[in-house]
Amino acid sequence: MMYYTLPDFTANLGLNLFFVRLMDERPSWFQDEVRIDSLYGCFPGCIMNGGRAFVRDPFSEEQIQRTFEIMGEYGLRARLTLTNMLVEQKHLEDPYFRLIMSRAHGHEVDAIVYSDIVDAYIRSCHPSMRRILSTTREILEVDELNAALRSYDMVVLNYTKHRDDDFLRRIDDPGRIEVMVNEFCHKGCPHRQEHYVRNSQDQLEGTIRPFACVQPPTTDFFDHTPNHPVMLTCEDVRAMHDRYGISHFKIVGRGTPFSTVLEAYVHYLVKPSFRDAVRQEVVAAAAIARR
Repeated sequence: MMYYTLPDFTANLGLNLFFVRLMDERPSWFQDEVRIDSLYGCFPGCIMNGGRAFVRDPFSEEQIQRTFEIMGEYGLRARLTLTNMLVEQKHLEDPYFRLIMSRAHGHEVDAIVYSDIVDAYIRSCHPSMRRILSTTREILEVDELNAALRSYDMVVLNYTKHRDDDFLRRIDDPGRIEVMVNEFCHKGCPHRQEHYVRNSQDQLEGTIRPFACVQPPTTDFFDHTPNHPVMLTCEDVRAMHDRYGISHFKIVGRGTPFSTVLEAYVHYLVKPSFRDAVRQEVVAAAAIARR
């Protein structure tokens, strides 16, 4: 089985739940042995968030609680992106962060982490949470990756290793590796970590500043050409599952336009012959929702 985690559980919650319902109602439309098992992201304004800055108005306690509840009703895990790279010990006392963590109690919630400070807090105060080491840690050596697998429940693979056969074959426990199927960046982008740090700083300061990457992402987000250096086709995903035993996959899309996220879902989750039908279903559902 191939399990997908989708972005995210706030801005895209309606779209994500629609796909879960449609998969239940029309399983023949979807790729064989594919399931949606979790949604990742963070509540707006949470200073612990990283990867992509998300600085809209904070959710109320009731909104946070209901978000966790509705994901549980759909059989979905929530994965909190607690990946801010600039976290200090003092940030653990942030009231909004503590509220989110208190409301997560009793629900199926994972923590995606970068900082050892956050990881230690999760292990101490929320030991039932699965801990996932973020791709922002930028692990490039297989020995380091295998060491991380001994400490974490899951590790997100660095996107530059998607086609590194020797690296993939030397992973000790590939069943606990997660692969990002549609990464934005060029392979080996020298500005990637700097961009992550900028996003972390913006999150702490509550503002979003433009980042002028000298090597911007490809303009064709869905350039699914054979042997693309980082972006995978559906056939690539299945080959990674069959050849290496990797079963967890992540669709990238926090902060991207709705149309881009929709196309990613249609591409990776839906059989080619039913993609137009799914697009039409989404359009019809959106029209009803606007009435």
